[in-house]
Amino acid sequence: MTRARAQKAISDWLYQRGPARYYQSAYRAIAEAVTVEGGRMLDIGCGPGWLPVHISRHGAAAEAVGIDHSAAMVRAARQNAQSDGNVHILQMSAAELEFSDGSFDAVSAVQTAHHWKEPGVILKEMHRVVVDGGSCYLYEADRSATGVPEAWIDRRFGWPPDRVVMAGWKRFGMNADEWSIMEKLAHSAGFRDVQSDHHGFYRRLVMTK
Repeated sequence: MTRARAQKAISDWLYQRGPARYYQSAYRAIAEAVTVEGGRMLDIGCGPGWLPVHISRHGAAAEAVGIDHSAAMVRAARQNAQSDGNVHILQMSAAELEFSDGSFDAVSAVQTAHHWKEPGVILKEMHRVVVDGGSCYLYEADRSATGVPEAWIDRRFGWPPDRVVMAGWKRFGMNADEWSIMEKLAHSAGFRDVQSDHHGFYRRLVMTK
């Protein structure tokens, strides 16, 4: 195993035992904000699969599909989604989505864009696979955040403290300049309307085709 793959395996393992657990409230809040209206949704870079699971549980989607390039994350996501027949998890590259044009009513990408080597390509793929009039949602932790919004993190006996949570955002998130680049790339990808705001501790783009 190469050093990069070993580091990725360790990172995946730590994520499943840390943020994947204490971000459950955030996943639920995002699931309630995604507009699917009984159709199909796609979550890009789904990690352990909790957002598709919560979207299915919320009743917003007839089918929730999650993709991730990591085999370890796909295995974890399938385990987490095994009791829900409306959730399907696939191993796939976000830069080469294996879906037809207009396959989904909504597409999301949460806390994954900071890993993208070709963000413009992936945003164009998101635009391609969403239906006309459908929306795509891009979320990234705000590196400049100075506090943790109430009820967005699940804590056990006070863990994790705010300093640990915010340290993760500074390492895996985006600042204003990085976010501005993503917003420009979204326009270039062909979305007719791009709205930037904050949702919880995340920066958010809501992009309409």
